[in-house]
Amino acid sequence: MQTSSSSPSSSSAHPPDHPVSKPPPPPAPAMGYPANPSPNGNPGAAAAYFAAAAPPPSAAGAPNGTAAFGVAYRYPAPPHHPPPPYHHYPYPPPPPQPPHHHCAPHPPPPTCLRRLLAAVVSAFLLLGAATFIVWLLLRPRAPAFSLTSLALSRVAYSPSNSSLSASFDAALLAANPNAKLSVTYFSPLASVSFAPSSPIAVASLAPFSQGPGNTTTLAFRLVVDDAYVGPDDAAPLKSGGGGAVGVQVRLMAVAVFDRGGWRTRRRVMRVMCDGVQVVFRGKNSTEAAFNGPPRQCDVVL
Repeated sequence: MQTSSSSPSSSSAHPPDHPVSKPPPPPAPAMGYPANPSPNGNPGAAAAYFAAAAPPPSAAGAPNGTAAFGVAYRYPAPPHHPPPPYHHYPYPPPPPQPPHHHCAPHPPPPTCLRRLLAAVVSAFLLLGAATFIVWLLLRPRAPAFSLTSLALSRVAYSPSNSSLSASFDAALLAANPNAKLSVTYFSPLASVSFAPSSPIAVASLAPFSQGPGNTTTLAFRLVVDDAYVGPDDAAPLKSGGGGAVGVQVRLMAVAVFDRGGWRTRRRVMRVMCDGVQVVFRGKNSTEAAFNGPPRQCDVVL
């Protein structure tokens, strides 16, 4: 009896044969970063993510001391890398821009047109260079003219109306100084006047040519019929006592130099024989002549 009564007390005083099992560790996280140690070894210094809240203590009625379902745990954050340093490099201000006019851009010319223009320009340049080289080699020189004779005949002057009628016979000696070029004179025009008045007689002459080194005499007659002569120019004519009078003989023509198939452009040539003294033969004479050696004339080409 005593033995049976003491058994319950002994069972309560001594611990059970099988110790109480410890609650199992919390389940592994279902998502998030794995637990990594802190870079500096301090677990409390590392930042962590929190899903909801810290895990609550075991529920009073939970079997075997397990945690409640749906509890989230914190996880360490990924290592933080600072951004690279920013260096400020000042840029110079942009240059001022000219005022912009809103114009539609011109389309570029076609390639075939550019090639055609380049070919035309090249041809002109080559032609000009060839002409210049030929001109340097041939070197055209202006012809030389001299007055060899000048005579007046049938001179009749009327003081009442200051008119003159006369015939002028002149001869010019033309010399071509070029040894390789020929000269052709087109549309020659001769004139005569009392210096310094305007021409009183003009005549057209026939064209003529000169070979290299050729010399030609050009003779012509100019007839004056009732031409007006000023008082100063007609003073020797009014006195009737003879004397000398100044005469101008001029020639104008278009000259062209050529050698074979090469020709120069047309040039206007002017021959001026000014201040030629014509002396009357005697008192009340109707004839006068140029006395002296050939007179060199000025040539403008």
